[in-house]
Amino acid sequence: MKVNIETLQIGSVVTKDVMGKTSYPIIPKNTVITEKELEILRAFLIKEIEIKKQLVTGEKAIIDEKVAPVTKREKTIQTTKKGFVEEYRFAVEQYKHEFTTWQSGGKVNISKIREILSPAFEASQKSKSWIRSIHQYANKEEYHYYHTVAIGLITGYIAKELGLNKGNCFQIALAGCLADCGMAKLPPNLLSFDKSLTSQSWAEIKKHPIHSYQMVKNITLLKPEMKLAILQHHERIDGTGYPLAEKGDRVHKYSQIIAIADIYHAMTSERPYKKAQSPFKVLQSMEEDQFGKLDVSVLNILVTAITNLPLGTSVSLSNGDIGKIIFVKPELPTRPMVKINDTGEILDLINHRDIYIENVIY
Repeated sequence: MKVNIETLQIGSVVTKDVMGKTSYPIIPKNTVITEKELEILRAFLIKEIEIKKQLVTGEKAIIDEKVAPVTKREKTIQTTKKGFVEEYRFAVEQYKHEFTTWQSGGKVNISKIREILSPAFEASQKSKSWIRSIHQYANKEEYHYYHTVAIGLITGYIAKELGLNKGNCFQIALAGCLADCGMAKLPPNLLSFDKSLTSQSWAEIKKHPIHSYQMVKNITLLKPEMKLAILQHHERIDGTGYPLAEKGDRVHKYSQIIAIADIYHAMTSERPYKKAQSPFKVLQSMEEDQFGKLDVSVLNILVTAITNLPLGTSVSLSNGDIGKIIFVKPELPTRPMVKINDTGEILDLINHRDIYIENVIY
């Protein structure tokens, strides 16, 4: 039966995949509704969903199609008590306005960027669950803005897991958020990164870290090492990066944090020119294709955050099967053993390199 989310009860069971702007569900069928799911539904502006007639407890679900109007006080409470998804999307909207200002020749207002990022940063520091789903909230039409704010939040998460104090975590989150501010100095048609771009256009795009650095270099509220990280976020340890082809110890660790957040979010998000890939597939690709280019200690933080799932977690696989994780080898966390629901077959993904986890089913 179909119900309005404003009357949706905690404990309701979803009977039909709830689709967002991605190729897979934002809330899969058979999910039990909690406060987290309600937050996601509201963030995606979903009005109604299909649920079972009984709650997960067996009690009859209460249906009330009449939705009471929101009072002024309730509206204030909803506005002041936003969850992570709402804070993230709100930050994206505000960042978009700032980026437009930079395109018109305006300077970076670091106080404004702090004000934009701070609420989402604070929300991200209270929970770890968002790290597995942040890529799902972007839409490809405005990918650049979602991507930029996401880099900031993911870098802040990694920094915290590396043991940095909260002040430095927020500083590097700011650096991550500003790493691509120099894109505002490029012709708008280059923002799409379309594969049809000429080699000359790509050469222009590769200058954006320099533009970004020039835009932040005189900001006293941003630490020197953060400015360096912005300049170097496309450098690689083996010297194959840009814009200066730095290598080894000359590549600051903070720039590696931004680089890893950048690559991961880009590859897992729906972009104008490329489809989103599974986080598990992306992490495996980063471990293999970027070997020797990225700081392993930093990459391992992100791998652990995404793959550290309890045994028994339900997952969908790239071949269409659905099953439960029954064993994980610590050295290969992206390729666990999965017991297939329909057949009972135990699939060791280490031995099936063409199959990977497509989605985690909560």
